[in-house]
Formats: sequence, C-alpha cells, structure tokens
Amino acid sequence: MTAVGSVDTRLVVLRGDSGSGKTTTATALRPLLRAKTAVIHQDHFRRTLLAGGEKNSRSADAAALIDTVARQSLDLGYDVILDGVFNLRDYAGRLEQLWRDHRGVTRIYQFDVGFEETVRRHETRELRNAFTPEEMRAWHDGWQPLEFVEEGRIGPEETLPEILARIVADLREGSSSAVADSRRPKDRFADS
Repeated sequence: MTAVGSVDTRLVVLRGDSGSGKTTTATALRPLLRAKTAVIHQDHFRRTLLAGGEKNSRSADAAALIDTVARQSLDLGYDVILDGVFNLRDYAGRLEQLWRDHRGVTRIYQFDVGFEETVRRHETRELRNAFTPEEMRAWHDGWQPLEFVEEGRIGPEETLPEILARIVADLREGSSSAVADSRRPKDRFADS
C-alpha cells in the first residue's frame, strides 16, 4: 500500500466486544485530541450506511469502507479514532496494513471486559433494545489479540478517566519517539 497521514497525525484504534465501552471512550477522547479529529464508528457503516445487506458481505464491505475513510482522513491531516468490534477475520489484515502505512503515531487498544460486564454496560446504552444479550453472546469473541502488534488491553476495572489518561499519555510518548521505531514487527507499546 501507500504511506498515509504525516508524522503529526495520530491513529487510535479501539476494538473489542459489543458493549465494552469503545464508543463511550471514542466520544470522550475526541475533545482531548486536536480539533481536527475524525471519529469513525464501525456501527455507522454496518448499521446505517450498509443496512439491509447480507451480513457476511456487509462486514467485509464495511471493513473496506472504514479503511478507505481512515486513510483519506489521515491524508487530510486529521487524527483518527476507529471504534468497532473489528473481528480478526475481516479486519486484522486491514488494520495491520494501516498500522504499517501510517507515518504518524498509531495506538491500538482492545477492550477485554468479559461477557457479563458487556451485557451490564449494554443495558445502560441507547441501543439496549436493538439487540438482546443472547445475540451478544453469539457475537462475543473475548480476548483475540492481533498478531502484528501488542495491543493495549483495557480491562473492566479501568475507569473512563483512567483509560483516557492512558491513551493521551501513550500518544504523547509516541510523538516524541522515532516513527521508524514504531514500525517494528512488534510495536514497542505494550500492555501496562
């Protein structure tokens, strides 16, 4: 692929099971980044833009569209926050290529809060009537790490302010290091 963004753009990927806190985190993180920040929600592509399509092709189609929008946003100078389940089947290859192609700082986090906690959190959301806990169980993947990078693992004990502080600190740390150093087979960012 082609290099995207600049040394000044930042890419944050928030992935994990439905109801784990990704969208809440993305929404709260946006004002802590630059004014020029794009938030790209997987749900928007799958539920709104591609609604009504066949489920398997809809997931693959959403992956392609999300990748394109993220790349274009980075090229336009936006920081980007990607928020979604981002299963390994449809997204691992695309996330790896985007991670390798991005010139700036990239941080990837996976929410690993357990099934019971995702259901508890789901009951507080506006989408609580959109799908049932039984449907959520069918989708629940649990911890499924990407192979090309050590993701930041976000557990159920972490509060939103703690998560936000951690991400902002990780982005600051990454900004002061050599970009080439962050493209090793395993990113130097590790679980803390």
